[in-house]
Amino acid sequence: MEDKNVKQKEFWSGAGGDVWVNKQKEMDIMLNPLGQRAIDKLDLSNGKRILDIGCGCGATTLEIAKMIPEGKIIGVDISEPMLNQARKDALEMSLSNTEFVVQDVQTDEISKDAFDIAFSRFGVMFFEDSYEAFKNINNALKIGGQLSFVCWQEPLLNPWQSLSIQVIKQFIDLPSPPPKSPGPFAFEDKSYIEDILDCSNFKDINIDDNQEEIIMFSGKSLKEASEDYLTINPVVTEMLKNSPKELKEEILEALIIKFSDFHEDHGLVFPSATWIVTAKK
Repeated sequence: MEDKNVKQKEFWSGAGGDVWVNKQKEMDIMLNPLGQRAIDKLDLSNGKRILDIGCGCGATTLEIAKMIPEGKIIGVDISEPMLNQARKDALEMSLSNTEFVVQDVQTDEISKDAFDIAFSRFGVMFFEDSYEAFKNINNALKIGGQLSFVCWQEPLLNPWQSLSIQVIKQFIDLPSPPPKSPGPFAFEDKSYIEDILDCSNFKDINIDDNQEEIIMFSGKSLKEASEDYLTINPVVTEMLKNSPKELKEEILEALIIKFSDFHEDHGLVFPSATWIVTAKK
């Protein structure tokens, strides 16, 4: 069978996953409040069995696990280094109701009717075939099961992304990625999300607009935060991986200037726009 999501697996189980493990605390400060908006939509009455899709280093998995001591949550991801970190953290926190599995929910078999809830914090935008993935997710849910996830709206409403792309385009002939292609902004189009979920047999679909400030690279200087930014975004990393050192330094200096208006004592502070998506099987 043809292997799918190859580039994503190479990035997240390679250098990209290692970087995210190293930057885990800073990224969780940025993303936890947004993930919480999707967690707040869940019925976490005890005894639930939950699937956390694209769980990364496990911050949301572990947070939910503490809320359902009699339940079970399984975090799945394609990044082996990130899951290894998640397992270490679960052990340190003595959370026995968690499990972390290397799994691609688009292509790998998931037990039918096995979960009460499917959840994700920015982990569902990277599939080569989102329709196939969400049909698989639907199949894994029990009848009446819940789906809740958070994803990014368009880059123009998320200047932490759009401003950096402006900078890079000054130095590199940068083609725009095809619409709906795997990446952080694959789900920017609300109607696309609705169509995926409708075609995957979900019902009671709700997509709520959420706009709030985010803090990137908490406690870092402007230069440190800009350097870190160029390593954590898979789109940017792919663009720059073969660029000479001198060009990367020029891009960094330009990015520092562009980000300077957003730097405060506690890090880079940006407006953000996300979709909070819920549905039922």
